[in-house]
Amino acid sequence: MVKRVFIGTWLSLSLSNNIWAVEPLDTFTMRQVQLKEVSVISRNLAREAHQQAYAVSVVDLKRHQQEGRSLNRVLNSVASVRMRENGGLGSSSSLQMNGFQGNQVRVFLDGMPMQGLSLSQMGATMADRIEVYKGVLPVSLGADALGGAVNVVTRGALNFLDANYSVGSYHTHRAQVSGALTRPNGWTLRGSAYLNYSQNDYKVKVGVQDLTTGLVGSEQWVRRFADDHLSGGLRLEGGLTGKPWADHLLLGLTASTMSGDVQTGATMDAVYGGVRTSDWSLVPHVRYKKDNLILPGLSLQAWAGYGATNTHQLDTLSRRYNWLGHYADKATAGERSLTDAIIRLRQWQASASLSYTLGEHHQFSMNHTLQANRRRSDDRRHRDLESNNVLGTLGKHITALGYQIRYQRWNANAFVKGYALHSQTMKKVDLFQSSERWEQLASRKYHIGFGGAATYYLLPSLQVKASAERAYRLPEVMEMFGDGLIQQSNPDLKPERSDNYNVGVLLRQPVGFNHRIDFEATVIWRNARDFIQKGVSLSNNPTTGFENLGRVNTRGFELSVGYALRRELNLSATLTFQDIKDRMEYYDNTGYTGGSKIRNITYGQRLPNIPYRFGSAHADYTFFRNIPGKDARLTLSYDLNYVHRYYLAFPGLGSADSKKIIPRQLSHDAGVAYSLCRGRYSVMLECQNLTGALLYDNYRLQKPGRQVNLKFRYFINKTN
Repeated sequence: MVKRVFIGTWLSLSLSNNIWAVEPLDTFTMRQVQLKEVSVISRNLAREAHQQAYAVSVVDLKRHQQEGRSLNRVLNSVASVRMRENGGLGSSSSLQMNGFQGNQVRVFLDGMPMQGLSLSQMGATMADRIEVYKGVLPVSLGADALGGAVNVVTRGALNFLDANYSVGSYHTHRAQVSGALTRPNGWTLRGSAYLNYSQNDYKVKVGVQDLTTGLVGSEQWVRRFADDHLSGGLRLEGGLTGKPWADHLLLGLTASTMSGDVQTGATMDAVYGGVRTSDWSLVPHVRYKKDNLILPGLSLQAWAGYGATNTHQLDTLSRRYNWLGHYADKATAGERSLTDAIIRLRQWQASASLSYTLGEHHQFSMNHTLQANRRRSDDRRHRDLESNNVLGTLGKHITALGYQIRYQRWNANAFVKGYALHSQTMKKVDLFQSSERWEQLASRKYHIGFGGAATYYLLPSLQVKASAERAYRLPEVMEMFGDGLIQQSNPDLKPERSDNYNVGVLLRQPVGFNHRIDFEATVIWRNARDFIQKGVSLSNNPTTGFENLGRVNTRGFELSVGYALRRELNLSATLTFQDIKDRMEYYDNTGYTGGSKIRNITYGQRLPNIPYRFGSAHADYTFFRNIPGKDARLTLSYDLNYVHRYYLAFPGLGSADSKKIIPRQLSHDAGVAYSLCRGRYSVMLECQNLTGALLYDNYRLQKPGRQVNLKFRYFINKTN
């Protein structure tokens, strides 16, 4: 029997004296031996993604599906990535990667911008894997991301059903179901849904205001009293697969709804008792893909969707609350700012990617993505204001051309992108003057970006990567027009630009049959201009707003290590350091005197409200033997998360005793999972934040304390 087994495109696996070895094909000499048995394990899609030139981390969700984790918790285990949340279940969240955050990092679902759903609401059972691109993106995504992107790839199994339910602390209930049904003639139906509820009545440590004197007392533990959250979502796709004229043609619909209380403002200095927000969203879409279209090697992928979202912001009570839930009447209505507004957002989005593979080594690609947004806010409490019910429009066009060359031991790609932004809204001019008025504001901006990435295999298991790009990120609707409640508008926002560089090394080394060692290290440079930073007004009634910073530089590195022993043991750890500083030394004085330059007092200081040193560790062990039950297994898991202390404002401002610091944070999670019948039935018990440590995120907003969750799962596919 021939002992040679091919793996991928240029490696072979050979056996001699019962020892397996990996060798490049060009140095391999054919030999033959007689074997009793040969097992071939194919390379999975996650490993294929790692072999690209892009700086990409791929998370295979199969293990996390068994543990029943949410996608935001999974992402926190990836080096340089942090999911930042403003509180408990349903609170607003943002994704941070390599010093960029929020809309600077794009989120996709099967290559389409994620609309109507959020990572914090979705569980690992709803997806197959997560691709985390750190820097240069594939041309096919057609995005204007500045610091990278996350692409959630849904499960591609032909026939399966996966349902789970969990109940936990703070009156929390979560239910999720996903499945697919495919007929032999190619008809398919796929879907997923979730329903979440929580009172979020966890305790926080805050100072309580005396409503009579206005004085704030010393900190004490109190329970949140107005933070209920209810949300649900549904995603369906149906159509044809495996046809001569289409690999797939799918029609889909995403629907979601949410309602909940708003307990605090931008910081915990403001506390509300009757402010509420709710929304609903409908996003129909179509997806098409065909390889070898007309010509061998010619491929087309396209999608289009229309999104309708209505958001209701309600703040009408004539009260002031403190953290004990007590209130005092006041003369004016509105706890923060009187509003009863409905914000209507309508989005058209479409993208088409065409690629042509020439021979074995060359590929040319082209993508065009467009987005048209129309936003109108109707505040029923301010019908007479000139600024009410004003139409705001925002249009984007992104065109990309790419080229890839691929050989056995190396591959590289290069691209160029064109960006166009058109916006129109109303803006108040001549502030605080007798001529103060609202005027129509229209803007058109055009930019060109470019970049490339390359990778080379020093050894079959040792890979080096490098990438460089000039990227632009165009402002979003919420950043320019606000949310009608806490987020203020800024129609003057400019696109931000960044020169990004990544250099990394990746080692994936099997050791015999039973062991595998993974190691990855990356050094990053980011030089951004017109950096869009979210700021907060540190007042008694704080709000947030986005503004451009002249120059921001990021220097940093990330490390991740892993070890696996067969299917039983998995160990991993990550460490991230990022030094993000304001590098704008002077700025123009655009005030009433104008014409001069002023030295920037925050020059050389770290940007506030961004952690710069953090890490994580994970361990799990699965028992397959001597476990009662048919095909049973027992899994123990442990997670550690660490965030070094950082400042809420620029560290060089204010006196030492007045600086607000987000302290060092260390949290521990532990869980145990028991399953029967090869995973068909599972029950899991987990405890998050075992020690009940004080945990903070954006603007020192406290996150929940100790949480205990009990989860049940039923999973079946055509093979079990």
